[in-house]
Amino acid sequence: MAELQLPDTKMNEKIDRLLEQAPAPELSPDLLRKISGTLAASLQPVKRMPSARVQVVQFASIFLVFAAALIATMGVTGFRTLQAWQALGIVAILAVGVSLFSVVLAWQIRPGSLQKIPARLSWACFGVGFLTGAALLFPWRGTEAFVSRGWPCLVTGSAVAIPGGILFWLLTRRGVPLSVGAFAGTLGAIAGLLGLTVLQFRCIYQDATHLLVWHGGVLVLSITTAVLVALAIERNGKGQRSK
Repeated sequence: MAELQLPDTKMNEKIDRLLEQAPAPELSPDLLRKISGTLAASLQPVKRMPSARVQVVQFASIFLVFAAALIATMGVTGFRTLQAWQALGIVAILAVGVSLFSVVLAWQIRPGSLQKIPARLSWACFGVGFLTGAALLFPWRGTEAFVSRGWPCLVTGSAVAIPGGILFWLLTRRGVPLSVGAFAGTLGAIAGLLGLTVLQFRCIYQDATHLLVWHGGVLVLSITTAVLVALAIERNGKGQRSK
């Protein structure tokens, strides 16, 4: 059974007495001025981070601009095949995802922020919401040419997610995330959502099975890859510092 190790009270008292008896070294006024001058010369102004609300708006706006540019380039062939209620439903789900991940990402890079929604819970909530929406909004069809039709979507969505992740990393690099895994996973989530959004407008195979596996797979792959890469970098950095 593990025991709680308490500090040695007598030893602490001896150390306190020795510190009280030892005279504190006095620095000359010239040396103090030199130290103050050196420190003052090394100081540089630091740009203040915007508030969490401003960052949320920034992240969501940049997501929308980037997504609109990619959709305009890659086309909206798939979106045109949807019924009005299907289009409204999937757009609402994507909009909730953008808002949710923007809020969580803004919290992640601000130490001391009250994180009302843990990062992993936000990933899970959106994942469940997307899976439920796809299952209810879209028809279930056969699995003919399931892989041959699906893997191009996985590749395309991942190709969109990579620059998206880099973009949002550049936007958040001034922040100080307390959890590398949660921060990287949230970056992967919003980047994967970008790839998923582009696919929803572009892909002509708008059936539930295809969306659940291949479009949803972009989000899962993006989060998993981001977390693994971040943890590997962190582990490598700790290994180099310990040498």
